Amino acid sequence: MLKLRSLGILLMLFWIASCTEENLGVTFVTTEEVLFASGDQVRLLGRVISDQDVQVQDHGFYLAEDEAFSSPQIISLGEKSGPGRFIGEVSGLKVGTIYFAKSFMELSGEMIFGNSLELSTLEPAVKSFSPEFAAVGEELIIEGRNFGEDTRVFFGDQEAQVLENTLQSKLLVRVPNPGDEAQVPIRVQVQDREVSSPTLFEYQIGTYELISTYPQEIKLYDNVFFQNGPNEFYIGLGSERRLSFINGFQKFDAASSSWESVQFPGSSRSFAFFTDRYIGGGLSQLGSNPFVFDPTFWKFESGQFIQKPDLPFLTRDALAFEFEEDLYVLGSNANSMPFFSKFNSSTESWEVLPNSPVSFGRNDVSFTYQNKAYLLSTSDASIWTFDFSLQTWEEIASFPGNLGNGRGMARIIGNKAYIGLFERTNELWELDLDTFTWTRKNPMPGLPQSVLVGHFVSGPNIYIIRVPDITLAGQYPMDLYRFDPNGI
Repeated sequence: MLKLRSLGILLMLFWIASCTEENLGVTFVTTEEVLFASGDQVRLLGRVISDQDVQVQDHGFYLAEDEAFSSPQIISLGEKSGPGRFIGEVSGLKVGTIYFAKSFMELSGEMIFGNSLELSTLEPAVKSFSPEFAAVGEELIIEGRNFGEDTRVFFGDQEAQVLENTLQSKLLVRVPNPGDEAQVPIRVQVQDREVSSPTLFEYQIGTYELISTYPQEIKLYDNVFFQNGPNEFYIGLGSERRLSFINGFQKFDAASSSWESVQFPGSSRSFAFFTDRYIGGGLSQLGSNPFVFDPTFWKFESGQFIQKPDLPFLTRDALAFEFEEDLYVLGSNANSMPFFSKFNSSTESWEVLPNSPVSFGRNDVSFTYQNKAYLLSTSDASIWTFDFSLQTWEEIASFPGNLGNGRGMARIIGNKAYIGLFERTNELWELDLDTFTWTRKNPMPGLPQSVLVGHFVSGPNIYIIRVPDITLAGQYPMDLYRFDPNGI
């Protein structure tokens, strides 16, 4: 009985205490923490604490640059029913700045403030960007932090278009036109702060200038071209649309930008092999089956075509290159058997060399550099060297670009090789012959469905002329372009 009486007294005391706390009406607001801070944005957590179901007319945060909150920004979240946490967010703040924040609530017409917190917005930074090499108009991603709403991006002094700003940490931009330099820093401006990329961005460069047009309105195919000195370029032989032979040459003078017809004393032909000093082989009839081969062999010397003894082999679509005035020819003979032969210019005799490890022909490209011939096979993109002294072959690299239908270009300027412009592609690549690294150049203007008619080197420039593919209807001009590999 005593136990029951004691329990009743205890319950009564709890009830009295409970009634006393209700009458006190404990309600207040607190500023709990900074949930997030970036360069120009802050997210805050506050809390209304009460022992009763309060109706708050307004609540939120005050934010100011001074602890006295003399000119605060007010983040008003409006009415709130009952106690609990709330989150406020504000943007457009100054980067790298100290702020003070406090929560507030309006209850029964009275403004009640919580405790004050000190916080700081963050500085922007650039971590990386990719790709590090690109052409004008391509998209590039910049990784970093604290990129505010009005972030601007510059490639050197050229402003880029900002396409997206994701979570203030990733910018998608479009590469702008270049200024005067091919390698530039990427600068990111956020308000009055500027940060730069740790590495330089490199533009894809190379400019093309249309300087002339072939003087005849024809589609020249399966032709010959060669160069005499730095300024004289010869284009000719071959056929018009593979329907009729071209009998001679057109000579272009780069110094005067003029054309001149040049007669060829030999027979017309297509698919001949050629270098800057030699022309030989090929077919003497169009559309014949079986092929009718031309065995004659010519040397261009002192501005004249000089006939040499006939070739000891018959061939079409062979590939030829020179080294120390000697001529090297490799391809297939009339019986489709591979061969590799050398013409000794001093003795005017031919020597049969061991066959190359892979088949090469007119569809492939070649150039010589420092005692070696470099040959690119369009069948598998492999690049081989032939050592003239040791007469040995070695596979050294692979072409990274589009091989199209073959019949491309390879030209040397200094220690750089320029390879590409294969049929049905406008791609051109630069190969550093010291480091063996590839760099993509700007594509050649005009129709990709084109075939090279000629290419020459004069000083720091390459002169290039192409003809639209024979399958394209209509008459197209054969435009001659001057390509500056370092043009911006």
